[in-house]
Amino acid sequence: MEVAGGLRSMPSNMADEGRLLACLVDGMANAPVSTALASLALESALPVRAFFSWPGKRNYEGVWWSSTTRSHVGFESLLEREFLMSADYDRDLVGVASQPFAFLWPRGTEGGRWHVPDFFVRLRDGGGRVVDVKHPDRVGSAERQFGLTREACEAAGWEYELFTGLGEPRGSNLRWLAGYRQDRFAPDDTAAAVLVDSFVPESSLSSGVRRAARTLRVDDGIVRAHVLHLLFSGVLAVDLDRPLSQDSVVSPCQALTVGPAWGAGVSEVAS
Repeated sequence: MEVAGGLRSMPSNMADEGRLLACLVDGMANAPVSTALASLALESALPVRAFFSWPGKRNYEGVWWSSTTRSHVGFESLLEREFLMSADYDRDLVGVASQPFAFLWPRGTEGGRWHVPDFFVRLRDGGGRVVDVKHPDRVGSAERQFGLTREACEAAGWEYELFTGLGEPRGSNLRWLAGYRQDRFAPDDTAAAVLVDSFVPESSLSSGVRRAARTLRVDDGIVRAHVLHLLFSGVLAVDLDRPLSQDSVVSPCQALTVGPAWGAGVSEVAS
């Protein structure tokens, strides 16, 4: 895995207040849990805990290339990878880090000494969100830990999310679209403008692709790949809660600016 290793064990907290331990690019941070933590760039933090791996391990781990951050983000299960995929699609998120820090619980806390959340995400409005990922069947066994984490997030002024997976068909639709998130599927500025215009007014995926292909004089397959890229990056919109097909209704939802990273190069259409 191309993820920097962190600590293999956490220090004990001998204080009567909770603390946060993070490995930032400019050094370690060890601070009490308070709203002052908002100044920390935790979306750029290195993993505070080592990613453990051994022969026969049941969890599937690896790295996800995020089109939002333009970098790889580590995961330790397929469910964590699913969260990263959904976060990459979410235009309200601008940064994400895995194993970003450890909450060191106050001395004498019942149920554990520390907890490393799975992810920290930076919101477009500047706020933060802490995310724990857990299979629905295992949530009950960690309720105490999640409760402590939620309380710590409230004290720090962050949102807290417990991610248990995507429903269907949304999950399958996103997995398909995510395959087109890479820059090699991105249209240039001229083609992107034609693609957006081809879905005004809204039309089926197949109709818009044919219209754009005629205008651009490009093969339908290439145009379709461009459209799927723009759907994942939020320039075009489709209902992901219905099975994606050639008959799916597609419409523009963003106004184009410039640049290959469409997720960072769009703005909302003025109403």
